[in-house]
Amino acid sequence: MRGCLLSVGLLLPAVGALAQERFGLLHSNYAGTDITVLNPARSAAQWPWMDIRIAGADAFAWNSLVAWTGRDHPLIEDLRGPGAGIQGEVVRRSFRPLFAHGATVSAQVHGPGVSIAMGRSSVGFGIRSRAYVSVSGVSAALGNFIVEGLNYTPQQGVRYNDAGVRALGAAWSEVGLNHARILRSEGFGMLSAGINVRYLLGHAAGGLQFTDLDYTVYDTARVDIHDATARYGYVSPALQAGTGWGADLGITYERTMDEVNDYRPHRGGAGCTPLRYRYRIGLSLVDLGGLRFGKAMAGTINNGSLAIPDHGDMRVRGIEGIDSVLAGATTWTRTDRFSIGLPTGISVQYDQRIADPVYIGLAAVQPIAGRNSMRMRRSQAIAITPRFETRYAEVAFPVVLHELDLARPSVGIMLRLHSMVVGSDRILPFLSKGDVHAMDIYVRVRWMFFRSPACRNGKRARAGSLAHRNGAKDMVPCTIPGAGK
Repeated sequence: MRGCLLSVGLLLPAVGALAQERFGLLHSNYAGTDITVLNPARSAAQWPWMDIRIAGADAFAWNSLVAWTGRDHPLIEDLRGPGAGIQGEVVRRSFRPLFAHGATVSAQVHGPGVSIAMGRSSVGFGIRSRAYVSVSGVSAALGNFIVEGLNYTPQQGVRYNDAGVRALGAAWSEVGLNHARILRSEGFGMLSAGINVRYLLGHAAGGLQFTDLDYTVYDTARVDIHDATARYGYVSPALQAGTGWGADLGITYERTMDEVNDYRPHRGGAGCTPLRYRYRIGLSLVDLGGLRFGKAMAGTINNGSLAIPDHGDMRVRGIEGIDSVLAGATTWTRTDRFSIGLPTGISVQYDQRIADPVYIGLAAVQPIAGRNSMRMRRSQAIAITPRFETRYAEVAFPVVLHELDLARPSVGIMLRLHSMVVGSDRILPFLSKGDVHAMDIYVRVRWMFFRSPACRNGKRARAGSLAHRNGAKDMVPCTIPGAGK
């Protein structure tokens, strides 16, 4: 029992974040390669002709069980200058008494990437490495045991029954391709669709999932698991521990300011000017797919029971120790294969032009993961983001509601100078001394090319637009005899 709790406890982070989706950058018309992360159709009518990503990084986490507190200074002061140290302590401080506890931790390192418009279509390529951990379904009682230990006296001698407890994590690298196309442009409406396809190279993974867990901690020594149905798995870190595939699907519709009959971005004429819109709405499925690992240490328990006579003397070391503890269950089976699903979600996005260059966006993300599945859980979030954007500068202020927590909305900021981006969807931990349940930051180093070769030479573009091809049905200027004399 203690081994199981320890595995969950090790995966449950001390602090967390809300910028998994980078809401400050999500709606931007100058987000470059980032616009395809939550909806691959966005690149079909991208405003820059080409965006080249040099490097980037994201880091975020969130949890509902513990808080970082007791700081004398804001984080920005603790981090600056030589000799600065991190102050404070982690304490149990739940703010979701009526809901199961959870946590999400994610880190990404973005390598080179590119997105380029090719008329009615666009193509993109990019590489990145990701690490993701999700914990869900942790009851208040189980959370107390995780934080306080099994010697937590107020809960001893009480029989508890939990269901749907999951702690899952993986690390992998991926090579991705994006393709998006304008399907229809007629009148004042434009419909686009897109897809991202990614090859995944798994580096490590681990998971523990209880469909049912019925247990009693009797005293400082004895624990009885009366009934348990569970799965677990662990894969040692390696460069190529496993492989898999991932995909994103999306569509967008734009209600434009001008007519868009046969609109072709960046192809000369009207295509040289970004297409302004009254509003844009999108729908997408993200992070479909998963990873498969061989040479894993994995197993299942079906309606098993287990008695631990002295959990205080247990010396569980790593997954091998947990594996040996679970082997004492009455119906334990072992396998060397382990699969884990990506953090799949469904998202709706809406962006409204207020008046150039002011916009306001709304986005919602809902996880798609069964309570008893071995699929990492994506965070649930709703965000409203006002922003001011121009070609060379942009600022956005996302307000994020995370996991239906109405009492604790977060406020962030995103700043873009040409192609350089820095942002956070939760800025207060850097500026205040209050309790911290969540924090995040993201940065990008990119370079955008706003005009295609066909649009760079205005004279050549205009001359080309007047050229009349043999057999063409386009109108040509009338020639008036003697007009040139």
